[in-house]
Amino acid sequence: MRRGRHICPPNSGVISTVLWAGRIGVTIGLIRGNFMALSTPAIQHGLGQPTLTKISSFRRDIQGLRALAVLAVIADHMFGYPAGGFVGVDIFFVISGFIITGLLLREHEKTGRISFGDFYRRRVRRIMPVALVVLAATLAVSSYLFVGERARSVLWDGLWASVFGANWRYAATGTDYMQADGPVSPLQHYWSLSVEEQFYLVWPVLLVLVLGFAAKRFRWSYKTAKRSLSGMLAVIILGSLSFAYWETATAPTVAYFSTFSRTWELGVGAFIAVITPLLAKLPDLARPMIQWVGLIGIGVSLFVVTPQTPFPAPGALLPVLATALVIGGGVGGQRFMTPLTNRVSGYIGDISYSLYLWHFPTIILVEAALPDLGIVEYLCVTTTILLLSVASYHFIEDPLRHSQWLEPRDRRRRSVKQPFKLPFRTQILGLVLLAVASVALAGGALLKGAPVDRGGMPLAATGSQPTASASAPATPEGALQVEITNALNATAWPTLTPAIEDLGAGGFEQGASEGCAPVTPRGKDCSLTGVDSQKLAVVVGDSMGAAWAPAIRAALEPAGWTVRTMTYVGCPFLDADTMAADENITRTCSDHKRLVTSLITEAKPGLVIVSNLYNLKLVSGPTGDEAMPYWEKAATVARGEWLAGAEKVVTLAPPPAGKDPKECITRVSLPADCTSTVTPAWNAYAKIDQQVSTKIGDLYIDKQLWFCSKDQMCPVFADGTVIRRDATHITAEYATKLAPLMFAALEPALQ
Repeated sequence: MRRGRHICPPNSGVISTVLWAGRIGVTIGLIRGNFMALSTPAIQHGLGQPTLTKISSFRRDIQGLRALAVLAVIADHMFGYPAGGFVGVDIFFVISGFIITGLLLREHEKTGRISFGDFYRRRVRRIMPVALVVLAATLAVSSYLFVGERARSVLWDGLWASVFGANWRYAATGTDYMQADGPVSPLQHYWSLSVEEQFYLVWPVLLVLVLGFAAKRFRWSYKTAKRSLSGMLAVIILGSLSFAYWETATAPTVAYFSTFSRTWELGVGAFIAVITPLLAKLPDLARPMIQWVGLIGIGVSLFVVTPQTPFPAPGALLPVLATALVIGGGVGGQRFMTPLTNRVSGYIGDISYSLYLWHFPTIILVEAALPDLGIVEYLCVTTTILLLSVASYHFIEDPLRHSQWLEPRDRRRRSVKQPFKLPFRTQILGLVLLAVASVALAGGALLKGAPVDRGGMPLAATGSQPTASASAPATPEGALQVEITNALNATAWPTLTPAIEDLGAGGFEQGASEGCAPVTPRGKDCSLTGVDSQKLAVVVGDSMGAAWAPAIRAALEPAGWTVRTMTYVGCPFLDADTMAADENITRTCSDHKRLVTSLITEAKPGLVIVSNLYNLKLVSGPTGDEAMPYWEKAATVARGEWLAGAEKVVTLAPPPAGKDPKECITRVSLPADCTSTVTPAWNAYAKIDQQVSTKIGDLYIDKQLWFCSKDQMCPVFADGTVIRRDATHITAEYATKLAPLMFAALEPALQ
């Protein structure tokens, strides 16, 4: 957000915000008679689950664990700290497995059977109402805020989330949860809910097969059946964990969202529930010690697990096992666990499901509407999340969870429970809460209103942009700098080319991104026969080389050159084993580079142009800035030795990364919201690249001024042409626009 533009009063504070929300929650709970301190203790949700009214089953420490987990997730998503805050989801998985399995086991002990109908009715009442409300609200705001591909993508995300398939949607589309450089979906957090519900489609059936069918078939005692269930769980846990290790190493993006790679986490919780009778025999003095070891382990995991940690295996082992210690140690009673069993933690645990659902879309949508958030704005976003969560818990989640909705008619007639009805005062409080939250969420967007220039006069959304006062220089680069300066000064959006609606459909030119056959899965024929080698230009590198291809082609082909691309997305042309999100690319990258090297050595082209993204990800571990020291050696060997057969070699630097236009261009944004600056990391990589070129004698082209001003400010468009289609790759339209400048830059190598 910009300074001075707040979505709530500026005198907010963390302590006052929490206390205020807590007072409201307590007031509502007292009115309804359902606040935890006044109610019959009950089993409650993991990331949402049914209730079984049984006093001995209530666990205040588990409520505190839920509070810790959801606050860690929110802090990570909002501030990026602690670095391992995302492990809160893994804590939820263990809790959910324990609670649901315990509920099913108690039902079987009490009635001798497990009713699938009752189980899934409880799940629907517990999970669906709030999930659908948040889903509908998010889709409504997104349709107003976003345009083009991002709006369409969020709609598809919503459809998948509504049928609990969001995790496979994100796995299939290649979403990289840890290193996402594109627009983040406001519904991405629904993936964990999908994993849980997919698990619970199968787990009750397995319970019935062991406790019912197998026990009857083999005449097992209940004790023997539970031992068999423990053995089956152990096999499931070990099998899923082994699969998670394999999938994390081979397809990390899929592994993060995969139900099969996450089952072991829910299974650990289920295993604790099955062996509860044994855990209940632990000495009283040992229980708090075990719980504190687990609690410390959770705290450590929040800081030692990072986005660079292989996940979920082995990265999730520490938080999962630590959570198991807290839950297992608390069987039979909890003592000296005040951090988890106090009333504040308990209430946050009560509303944790609503908090989890509301926090992510609120953060993403507010950041989209009001970029550059400050501390005051973040406090206001926190308040909005709390208000929405408190309201949805007390007026949707809790009432429906205890209602008879979906119960058979005859069962409703036998029940003495009165239909749910909110008192008038409670209805008024609910309306006030929802109104305040809605105003807080939408207020910032309304404040932006129509864009204004420095004189305060409103400009049309597609109005013309101001022009630089100085006359345009005679050189093409000078003229482009004027266009960039104009874009930086623009206070309204011009008509953009390509249209923002079409950015998601734009890609690399055909065959430029898939490498060379037969090495790569969908590679093309890269043979260089039948052309004049002296007038042959070969483009190599990763997706950056593919993005430059239209500019190179438009610059050289009119001059009689033949341009061939041998680029492969995710496979930089460097002497290093690199990692891509797609395991197929990681596995075939080295062979692709060897094939390209041999083809160039044989053909001896007149020109080879190399371009790679400045973001090295090594299989050996280091990525990004940490991998920078490896760049010089890897680039020296690749350009100096592998390309020795070429007559001339040109290194073409990538443009500085900026903001993704699909993310920063919204219905309420201004051009300034999409302005970025050249990062220190880009400058450092460029310096190393230039040193390599000096050492081996190739031509190095760094045309930062094609994208940014002299003071390193970078707009998202120039003269109405969108510069990048995402955070890093230039659009084909802008690449073509640069053709005359590209020819002039390459001319020294064409002699």
